[in-house]
Amino acid sequence: MRIAFVLSGLGAGGAEKIVNLLAHHRKAQGDIVHVLAVNAASPESYFPYNSAIKIEALGNTTHTIPRVAHTAQRLFRLHRQLRAIKPDLIISFLTKINVLVGIAAYGLDSPIIMSERNNFTSQQKHVFWRLALPVAIRSAASLVMQTPEAYQSLPRRFRSKAEIIPNPVTLPPDCERVLSDGTRVIAVGRMERQKGFDLLLEAFSFVTHSVPAAQLTIFGDGSQRGALEQFARDLGIAENVKMPGITRFPLEWVGAGDIFVLSSRFEGFPNVLLEAMTAGLASIAFDCSWGPAEILSSPDAGLLIPPGDVRKMGEAILSVMTDATLRKKLSKTGAAAATAKYATSSILQQWDGVIARSVKPPSLRPTYSENAASPRAESHA
Repeated sequence: MRIAFVLSGLGAGGAEKIVNLLAHHRKAQGDIVHVLAVNAASPESYFPYNSAIKIEALGNTTHTIPRVAHTAQRLFRLHRQLRAIKPDLIISFLTKINVLVGIAAYGLDSPIIMSERNNFTSQQKHVFWRLALPVAIRSAASLVMQTPEAYQSLPRRFRSKAEIIPNPVTLPPDCERVLSDGTRVIAVGRMERQKGFDLLLEAFSFVTHSVPAAQLTIFGDGSQRGALEQFARDLGIAENVKMPGITRFPLEWVGAGDIFVLSSRFEGFPNVLLEAMTAGLASIAFDCSWGPAEILSSPDAGLLIPPGDVRKMGEAILSVMTDATLRKKLSKTGAAAATAKYATSSILQQWDGVIARSVKPPSLRPTYSENAASPRAESHA
């Protein structure tokens, strides 16, 4: 089977990671695999690909053009490339890309699996994308959501197409941590409002009053870097905070801390929280929608803090930092819970199932009442 994965870019994000994992898995199954990066200017990828997987960057633009023309250009290139590939299956990731694929694949006899990776109820979207998404979803054979909350947020008429498949735990075999005195806190993500690093800085300033030697390292980059650096100076904690940018290779950040904090205002499914837990980092997270409450549902797997409660977040960080027994318990229990619930083999098997069901002739696909929940989705909830 020939599969075309379509995503936005080839950077260090969660969608890029799962596409890389799925692409290699399906190649190992004997499929011919193409990866189309709609907004990438070159085929260079943060997550390395086997040379047999065809990577195509569709975003190279040599001159400045209006945004509408920019989108039209990407759409044309995507349509042209899909027609050239003639895939037996298209799998797309993220809201805007799902919309573009729904339009670009019009007229092709290729079933589409659309996967939503972010919280589409909290994302700020232009009216075009908001109105176009339901239209695009109609062309999908299947939808993959990452949490029961995401499934429940779908319009009822689309739930019969939905599958709930969370992200798997993936750590390289040589991923090691150096234990320290527990004063190292790390966070990872795009430096955008969604990730709530401003809230984390405010909470961490509370910690430094009691533990002046505490260190916070935020890995990532984005449009708010300058504002975050200034905020750290305003809080008087600039000497305690590092922002080294994006790591040179995946999961390099794991060895830099003792405590991991997810400070997001909203999420789709926080991969970094799973990775931190699996690596043995005592983990703390705001109970934002979606994902943290599900990931930390096991007792003592991590600490959940009311959304946006800076004071309680600071108190939780301080508690874990100064209590070695608590830190060890969260580390051990969190790692066991994450690896048991989100094993890679199980998640890939679920993806194989939805792929097999999606490529069946329409007459052989299961049908459900528009008012009924998908049995597969209910089994995950």
